[in-house]
This record gives sequence, C-alpha cells and structure tokens, in this order.
Amino acid sequence: MIKIILPALFPSWRFFSGIGPSPRIYYALLHIESDEPTQWLEFRPKPKVLSVKEQVLRLFHNPQWNETLYINTCAERLFEGYAEMRAREIMHRLLAAVARKEILVGEKDNYLVYRIGAVMREEEHVYEQITFTSSPALLKGFC
Repeated sequence: MIKIILPALFPSWRFFSGIGPSPRIYYALLHIESDEPTQWLEFRPKPKVLSVKEQVLRLFHNPQWNETLYINTCAERLFEGYAEMRAREIMHRLLAAVARKEILVGEKDNYLVYRIGAVMREEEHVYEQITFTSSPALLKGFC
C-alpha cells in the first residue's frame, strides 16, 4: 500500500533519463540543383540578448519558438532513423519561412537545401555532427 501512496505524495521530478543530442537546422540557397552549398546558415538561431520585456512577452506568446520546437522534434525523429514525412515537414516549414521573407532569397537562388547537425556533449567537449542533408527543393512559387 505504501508503494502506491508514496509516489502520489512525492512525485518524481525526473523528466529525462539523459541528455541526448540537440538538433540544429542549417539551410543553404543554390543557383543550380547540382551545386554544392558554399554557405550554411543556421535557421532561427537563438537571440544573444533579450530585454526583460521581450522575455516576458515570449513567455506567453511565441508562436515562432513553438514552431522551432516542432521542427526540432522532427529533426530528433530523423536522428532515430529516416522518416520521409519528418524530412518533408522540415522542408515545408523552411519554404514557409521563405514565403514569409524570414529567409531572404537572392534573384539567382532557385533551390533550398537543409541539413541537420546534432550537437553532443562528451564530458567537457561539445561537438557537432551532421546527421542529415536534404535534397534540394525548388523555390519557384515561394519567393
């Protein structure tokens, strides 16, 4: 009986069994589909400085961060194994960012490609490993 009552009185605050790799999404714009990306840019990097007002506002209303969390969840699923739906969903969100002008596209840029980096920690060292690179997607109609 005590084994049933004690967890109800003293809940466990252990949310995670361990810290896994943290995804980072990078994108590159290409002129031609077969080009190799020369510059990868991080998608929605975390702001370095936020005012107190911005922090409070973001606490209650931050749809962009919620979408970023969803994209990161898709990326984490891709760590576990390839899932076309997750890869397509990330590309869909990036193309939506292009349509909203969040990602600025040059006149000669015709394709978008993204890759996922997994930031991992081993003891004191932090390193990043690229785990997935998408196929280029045509930007026509999104700019």
